[in-house]
Amino acid sequence: MIDHNQRPGFTFKRFHVAHDQCAMKVGTDGILLAAWLNLANAKRILDVGTGTGLISLIMAQRGEGKLSIDTIDIDADACEQAKSNVANSPWAGTINVTLSSMQTHQPPYAYDLIVSNPPYFPAGQQFDEKRQLARHSGSLNAGQFFAALKKLCHANTELALVLPCDVAELWQQQALSNNWCLIHQAEVQSLPNKPAIRSLMRFSQHASLSLKQEQILIYQEDRTYTEQYVELCRELYLKM
Repeated sequence: MIDHNQRPGFTFKRFHVAHDQCAMKVGTDGILLAAWLNLANAKRILDVGTGTGLISLIMAQRGEGKLSIDTIDIDADACEQAKSNVANSPWAGTINVTLSSMQTHQPPYAYDLIVSNPPYFPAGQQFDEKRQLARHSGSLNAGQFFAALKKLCHANTELALVLPCDVAELWQQQALSNNWCLIHQAEVQSLPNKPAIRSLMRFSQHASLSLKQEQILIYQEDRTYTEQYVELCRELYLKM
């Protein structure tokens, strides 16, 4: 049997994320979201569409093993990969991986924080079957997401998402129509003088909270990481 740390994937300072069985590989989107989001008031968390389990593992590290994290995915292979990644991490006892859709997930409690790197490609674009399942919005579009969200929340639940900037605008509209207010947004640029490519978003059900906006720049012009990105991810990357 192949040693877990030798499987194709990405090695962080404190854990290895294998991704050889997953359609969606380890990427900057999930790393950024998990490193950026606010965990201050979160004890019980749901990770929707977990894939490799990457976001849950980073949150578990940040929470020093004190968080209770449920993580769900509709792809059986992704769930098995996430289970293996969790089992081989320092936080095996704090992350629970379940094969389930958001619509059918029925926990006996509500969550303080719900996070997701949701599918966003419209139906019709061609990918291999597993990648299509992971990334086509037909499996979980914005309307379905917010409808399913209602049964998973309490009054103070927060939501955190990462999406391409153009798709983020559509999700913001859907959020607002379901009484979720954007309270923190970071637009992510890969390089100076390039347009933002991703939007990190935090939502609350309390309309009285003001909106905080910021920019995150990943690379300097010489393609080295910016100090801002290093500060955000220094506890994760091996070479930071």
